[in-house]
This record gives sequence, structure tokens and C-alpha cells, in this order.
Amino acid sequence: MIHAEIIAAKICKIIDENPLTKSFYLKPVKPLPQPKPGQFLMVWVPDYEEIPLSVSGYYPEDNIIRITVANRGETTNAMHNLKEGAFLGLKGPLGNFLIPESGKKYLLVGRGYGVAPLIFFIQQAKGVGEVTLAVGARTRDLLLFLNEARDLGASVFVSTDDGSEGFRGYVTELVEKLVREKDFDTIIACGPEEMLKKIAKIGINSRLETWIIAESYMKCGIGLCGSCELGNSGLLVCKDGPVFRGEVYLRALGVSV
Repeated sequence: MIHAEIIAAKICKIIDENPLTKSFYLKPVKPLPQPKPGQFLMVWVPDYEEIPLSVSGYYPEDNIIRITVANRGETTNAMHNLKEGAFLGLKGPLGNFLIPESGKKYLLVGRGYGVAPLIFFIQQAKGVGEVTLAVGARTRDLLLFLNEARDLGASVFVSTDDGSEGFRGYVTELVEKLVREKDFDTIIACGPEEMLKKIAKIGINSRLETWIIAESYMKCGIGLCGSCELGNSGLLVCKDGPVFRGEVYLRALGVSV
């Protein structure tokens, strides 16, 4: 069932996560269906457009949903200028999802704000599965959710392009090292497309269950406009995703498996 109604939500708290990224803690005026890891919301910013944003946290005891937003365009810049007490419109949760499975060993891989849906998965996996998080960023100031992931029981490994923290190099290189040295059942990745293609290949070649959480520009979020087609595959990120098996993701983008 697609929840297409727009619900007003009050901004209860805003956290500066890093120089480019903020988290917004939102309290809908009436409860939304419980979001699941991987799902997203279409977020309407008054006087601007609707944009898709991953759920990065859910706190049912207070009916609070967290979204984490990088400042990278006109609408997200407008969001970053909002204050606590302002209202946004929410539609969703939308898309398919992943449920942590008992006893599984997960390797989660994120770069930049791609870590947002992964920290929600870690939140839901606490006490269920064993989680390792590999986080990449250009520099240490842009890393996200390291302490929160550790507090939730995840093992955290860091890569920075400039070597300012952790492994010097790309997170894909760090993942190749981790896969050689450690035992995992499943890889889940979210981030830039080129990173996702490399991670999908690593996972498939290592015979690991591999899931990609894709990101795309969307106008409607419910499968009507076709703006979020994955490659030329006919698959829509909003309706058929955003979670795709690694093999499906690569084939949709015309990459041989």
C-alpha cells in the first residue's frame, strides 16, 4: 500500500552533524506507518519542492522520525535555514526495505550522507545481528554517525580520501580489505553510484548476499512520473527500490556481473 497523503510534521530538534549535513527530528501531527530500514520519505519544504530523503532514525515512544540532509541544492539549502518549530510535509514511508535477521553478520558500507539509511538499519539490528560499518568521506570533518554506530554496538571502520582519519583511500578499498580478513554474510551499501557499482561487484565476487540502497532524483515518489528510472531498465527507484539486489542493480545500469 502506498501512503500518498502529505502529513504535516513539526521540527522538534535540529542537529548539525557536520559542516554540510543536518539531522531533523520530526513529529508528525498524526502517526505515520512505522518506517523500516531502507525506506524513504518524500519531504515537502513549503515554497519549494518535494524531495526524497532516507529515514535515519525512528523513535516510536515519542512518534519521532529522523531524516538527515546534506545541503546540496536550493530545496535542501532552504531546509538548512529552517528553525525548530517550523513544519515540513511528509509522504510515506515509501519503497521497499530490509529487516535485520537474527545471527547474520552484516557489513554496511556508506559514503557521505549515504550513511543515513545505514544508521537506521544499525538501530533496528541492535541485539539481532552482528554489524560492521565501513564509512568513507573526503575528510574527517565529513564523517557521519561514527559514535552513534559504536553506541549501538557496531564495529566501525573509517576511510578518508586525504588520510585525516582511519584508512587512507576510498571506502571501496577498505571494504576489499575487510572482506579478505573478516567473515560476513551480507553487504548493504548506500552512497554515490560509482561506489555502489564497485561494492556490488565486491560482494558478488565474494559470494556474499549483496544489497544496494539506491539514490535518485524523484518528482512523485510513488511510481507515476518515471523520473527515477534506474538506468534504462524500466525499474523505478521509488517503486521497485530503493533496495535492490546487487546483481539487479548492476544489470539495470548495464554493468556485467
